[in-house]
Amino acid sequence: MEKVAVSVVHQPVDASPLFTPFRVGRLTLDNRFVMAPMGRSSAQDGVLSPAYAPYYARRAAGGAALIIGEATAVDHPTAMHMHTSSTIHGRGAEAWAKVAEAVHAAGGAFMPQLWHAGLMRSPYPAADPKLAMVNHHMKSMGPSGLYMPGLLDPAVTPPDPVEVAEPMTTDEIDACIAAYAMGARTAMEIGCDGINIHGAHGYLIDEFLWSRLNRRTDGYGGGIANRVRFATEVVAACRAATAPDFPIMLRISQWKQQDYRARFARTADELADFVEPLAEAGVNLFDCSTRRFWEAEFEGSDLSLSGWVKRLTGKAAMMVGSLGIAREVLEKDAMAALRAVAAGAEGAGAQPARTIDGPPHGLDDALRRFARGDFDLMAVGRMMISNPDFTNRVRSGDYDGLLRYETAHLLRLE
Repeated sequence: MEKVAVSVVHQPVDASPLFTPFRVGRLTLDNRFVMAPMGRSSAQDGVLSPAYAPYYARRAAGGAALIIGEATAVDHPTAMHMHTSSTIHGRGAEAWAKVAEAVHAAGGAFMPQLWHAGLMRSPYPAADPKLAMVNHHMKSMGPSGLYMPGLLDPAVTPPDPVEVAEPMTTDEIDACIAAYAMGARTAMEIGCDGINIHGAHGYLIDEFLWSRLNRRTDGYGGGIANRVRFATEVVAACRAATAPDFPIMLRISQWKQQDYRARFARTADELADFVEPLAEAGVNLFDCSTRRFWEAEFEGSDLSLSGWVKRLTGKAAMMVGSLGIAREVLEKDAMAALRAVAAGAEGAGAQPARTIDGPPHGLDDALRRFARGDFDLMAVGRMMISNPDFTNRVRSGDYDGLLRYETAHLLRLE
């Protein structure tokens, strides 16, 4: 990878406040940097490749106190879509145990991310049999059987939902809840330090939260108290399956892959109605996924999602959303760039070295928000793909050594 200037860390900043200990449940971290969960699609039939353990361990050795693994499917037949997704049962769990061991040996803590794709699992047959969904003979499921495709371009207006299946029955809901609980129990048994439950980005839990895809008329649909019920029951079941001090983190997001402008909560009061029951159900820490951490969540305040959630619940919060990514990288079509790189298109790789003036979404802005109490942990995603030692370089102030994130870096698991 070519060394180039990076937009957010080339100016002197005192990052020492982020190198203080933090405790959640039984887990103590020696700093506030976390590797965000990011799907790398390099598993095979539910089992991680051997490259994953050293991949995650390098980020722990590079200073990240906590590593959160990519989304891993709970033990349910329609939980995952692609054959390159991982599972947390059977041989899949054995592979995750090796990851946890490697991360611990490198000095970090590890959590898997428990996941069910819901109706982000396409209900339509793949044109290429090699791209067929896992258990493609089985119907995908969501709260109301409504499907919206994931969007490649955030600027595109999403289509209306299409009914492709029957609404989930209560027995099917109970089976999914039990699968999450089993995944949580397995994570604890194989030596993980906690779990991250994926309740965001338009996957199953998020589909229940979102009124556009949840049009149920029973106790799981309608008002906010009903729409958050499935999520609270998942959290409570995971808590019951583990231990009182076992850390449970829940990822939430307003935006969805089906609609980047979506909101399940339009006001702070509505957000409170969602997150307070989740906190009571057993969430220790909210993973607040935003596309841009510096963007205000509601009018009248510059607080982002993590700042609001922490104030509303009194629980710890993690901030994530494009820290360290150059503005022009954020603005280009990432999927088109990745396809171009994969095809070997000329000029699709890393850009030439250049200095970029620090934008407002830099490390200095994150530190300001941390000092104000907006978050407890800071998750770093793509910049940690490009820089396994991102945390240590920030600690030492060696910003010139950081590589600029480029889409081409996604092609390598290293």
